Amino acid sequence: MAHESAAYALTGCNWELTLGCTLHCLHCGSSAGKARPNELSVDECLSVADELVALGCKDLTLIGGEVFRFRGWDRLSAYLTGSGIAVNIVTNGYRIGEAEIEQIKRAKVVNVGVSIDGMEANHNRMRGRRDAFQHVRNTFDLLNRAGVETGAVTSLTRFNCADLEDLYVLLLDKGVGIWQLQLVVAMGNMAKRSDVVVSPEQVREVIEFIRDKACERRMAVIAADSIGYFDDNESYIRGNSSPICFWGGCGAGTSSVFIDSVGNVKGCGALYSDVFIEGNVRERSLTDIWNAPDGFAYNRKFTTDLLSGVCQGCTVGEACRGGCRSANYFSTGSLYSGAFCCRPRRTRPQP
Repeated sequence: MAHESAAYALTGCNWELTLGCTLHCLHCGSSAGKARPNELSVDECLSVADELVALGCKDLTLIGGEVFRFRGWDRLSAYLTGSGIAVNIVTNGYRIGEAEIEQIKRAKVVNVGVSIDGMEANHNRMRGRRDAFQHVRNTFDLLNRAGVETGAVTSLTRFNCADLEDLYVLLLDKGVGIWQLQLVVAMGNMAKRSDVVVSPEQVREVIEFIRDKACERRMAVIAADSIGYFDDNESYIRGNSSPICFWGGCGAGTSSVFIDSVGNVKGCGALYSDVFIEGNVRERSLTDIWNAPDGFAYNRKFTTDLLSGVCQGCTVGEACRGGCRSANYFSTGSLYSGAFCCRPRRTRPQP
């Protein structure tokens, strides 16, 4: 079934403020390190912020690169929160001190998500620094002492899945309230490293892990959009307390939007290809880009006829819509063929 191009309610936004970063990580999808030339100024960002408010955005995550490399990020965050938008940030936790803690307080963020990719050896391997893990531990301690709510984000590869149990214990000890597990796919710095992408067997193990921890109810452990879908664990892994909880299809361009550091707009930041740019806020207003009748067509004009590969003919295709567009695109070459689906293959009978 196709969605009519009637109004799409913008509820969430991921905003990449800069590509400047303190690390050069093995798995970085955006290949961050140096800031792009001519990144948006704070004043330009504040203008876009007004549009996000007018469009009804409720939740926003500021990312990088490294957020702290963007001067004025705290001013932007405070403006957004003062306008009624819940703001989170994600940081690699490598260089955070008292000055950054003061920025976080001024910014009035709801939650600071810290990226941690395994125990010491594997985290350091992913981050390319021998002291990265110790810095992350110190960051959690600093945030805890300051009374800042924390989350964790873990990017999974073939070699760090075995750390999940030990990492769970560590994060509980650090007072983490929410932990998102996401899969690294072959894009950005990983474009030629498909050898370390998780195996189908590991994906199933990750799903079982998330279900077990959800049942323990000691921490909200949730699956990112690339993990699933519709096997017997589905209602446990989405991080929603509703009695009926399931994957409702990719929200890129239908409920969420991404803005990069030079103003390009996409449905999702993980769609790391210029072919997915819908416009630029320096050339057109965000409102016009969001409301364009032919915008974000890969999702807004979706029909089950587009499903291909393992998704073709699937009995839940209308609800699932083929899973995560980014994971599919960079793993199978198709937006509509699931790369990491663990549902037993059930297809409609052919006429």
